[in-house]
Amino acid sequence: MLTADSRSRLLRRMAWSTLLLLLAVTCLSAYLRHSAAGLGCAPWPACFGQGERAAAAGTAVIGGQALTVARAAHRITATLALLLVIAMVVASLAKPPRLWRDGALSLVLLMLALMLALLGVFTPGSRLPAVAIGNLLGGFVMLAIAARLAAPAAPREDTLHRGAIGVAVLLMAQIVSGAFVSASQAGLACASIRECIEQSSAAGWDWRSLAPWREAAFAVGSPHAEGALAQLLHRLASLVVAPAVACFGVLVLRCGHRREGLALLLLLGASVALGLAGGSIGLPLVPVLLHNLAAVLLLVLVLRLA
Repeated sequence: MLTADSRSRLLRRMAWSTLLLLLAVTCLSAYLRHSAAGLGCAPWPACFGQGERAAAAGTAVIGGQALTVARAAHRITATLALLLVIAMVVASLAKPPRLWRDGALSLVLLMLALMLALLGVFTPGSRLPAVAIGNLLGGFVMLAIAARLAAPAAPREDTLHRGAIGVAVLLMAQIVSGAFVSASQAGLACASIRECIEQSSAAGWDWRSLAPWREAAFAVGSPHAEGALAQLLHRLASLVVAPAVACFGVLVLRCGHRREGLALLLLLGASVALGLAGGSIGLPLVPVLLHNLAAVLLLVLVLRLA
């Protein structure tokens, strides 16, 4: 019979495996979402939004071999992650001594996985930003919980705990705004804050463009310009979130967590640099995917310190 300590070690190994699988699922989801939208397509930018335009017109969309492989890999990794989560629930709660903390977190993971599966079943091919945001938030929360399970709980430091919670809220808000920009095809609506303000003003500051239950409108042959307001809010929010994360990284360093503090600052620098580079050179696919990865790793690390 396994002791509580040996079961805890087993659960941590399963949690690390789950974390790696969830990272793969997140990256594959981002690739599928952005590739289907047309990032990296040719001729650019006339092909931007071509998949959504074809779907809206009722035309079959052929994704190509790369997308077919990515979809199969996404299903396989998601299924393996679900099986591991079920195994974690059983290992932590099936027999005494029960590991209540690990079991509770594993149950939350399982519920989130089932909710995302149901969302995929009932909203296949949906173009609503709300669906993309729900998928993204669910996946990011699962990653954060798996990261929490993968390592022994660190001693709580009140200053770091409060700072981490505040920074995590800001990061989640920024991630949601980025997901909305992506799902509403607003990535190329404007190239600078000044241009975003000019376009938003010319459109009469139409706040209805921010409705998550509204499908994006596509101008054939070019990215639609209705997303200027969403792009503006995302850019302005970065002016608040980036300094807040930087200050928190310095706080982490001063509290003696050198490795975590340096990782936070490096990930922040990478995320900002990739975001600026992607926006300035027309949203190439690889920098956009790396920007997403840096954001999720930032959130996972911040929540690990909470």
